[in-house]
Amino acid sequence: MKRYFDYSTIFTKIGFCAGLVSNLFLILLTVVHVKKITGTYKLMVITFASTGIFFSGWELIARPFMHNYNNALVYFSLNTSSQSFFQFAIAFYAGIYEAIVAFLAIQFIYRYVTLFHPNFAAKFDGKGILIWLPYSLIPGAIYCTSFYIYCMPDKFSDDYVREAMLEGYEMAIEEVPRFVIVSFNNDETLRWNNLSFLIQGVSVIGLHYLVIIFFGLKTHFHMKKKLEGFSKTYQRLQKQLFRALVVQTLAPTFLFVLPAGPILLGPLISPIFRIEISLQTGWLCSLFSLYPPIDSIAFMVIVTEYRKLIRGCLRDTVGVYCNGFLAQVKFLMSPDASVTDSTTENSKK
Repeated sequence: MKRYFDYSTIFTKIGFCAGLVSNLFLILLTVVHVKKITGTYKLMVITFASTGIFFSGWELIARPFMHNYNNALVYFSLNTSSQSFFQFAIAFYAGIYEAIVAFLAIQFIYRYVTLFHPNFAAKFDGKGILIWLPYSLIPGAIYCTSFYIYCMPDKFSDDYVREAMLEGYEMAIEEVPRFVIVSFNNDETLRWNNLSFLIQGVSVIGLHYLVIIFFGLKTHFHMKKKLEGFSKTYQRLQKQLFRALVVQTLAPTFLFVLPAGPILLGPLISPIFRIEISLQTGWLCSLFSLYPPIDSIAFMVIVTEYRKLIRGCLRDTVGVYCNGFLAQVKFLMSPDASVTDSTTENSKK
């Protein structure tokens, strides 16, 4: 049987390589060349890019995958060499994603207070870094540990998905690092422990999306009036930074959150509508590996200073190669080159 799901690793590797190059380039430009982004927000840009590299790199290690089977969702690792480690790895992977969403919420708050409450924005500097920087780790840790509290496999859940895992992946369920959500028992009573995970997960992610939407809308509708007293350059920079932040939020929303909704709710949708399903839905994880490069590239394209720096780098690089090539062609076509070639030939004879 062909193991098509193994090909997901190829997409993950492509995403990691693209993310590594683009985010390292973003960090280099931010640290060395960019002058208009300073202080706390510069640290935020560097931290976010570094998180993107770590996230896509950890995905290569954890190799997370999902399978929806009727009332159940199996979240497991394609690496089976160490059950305890890779079980932690996939839980930690999910926790990193939640930390990314929380960090986006922090950036929206910071953009808002920078424009409308600059005195309060100063609290993000200095010792304030010790508050907002580690904050995103808290919801990430909550989401990570919730897998161990609510989704640990038991005999009933393993028996329920055993045949599906053997048929779809040629894996014995006991050997797979996994977490399993099954919505109903055999007597059609709810498994509240598993459903509590869905409720908590939606609550934690939803809370931060509400923060993003609230401060995003407030910034959008009042930014123009607030910036009227500032220079055109400052206005343009603030609008570009806000636009880049919106794109950075929309990318994971459309790549992961919206597609993940039906997958996570699959254990409820299937019994309610009496639909039998057995789908390899873990390809979504491979799709999300594209987020880090999309995020960094979008940021550099939207913000003018980065765009100018990239254009300058490309112009200089192309110029060096073109000048070298033209010099070589000019040398080969010159009379001196012909004389040199014939002299060399005669000396060989």
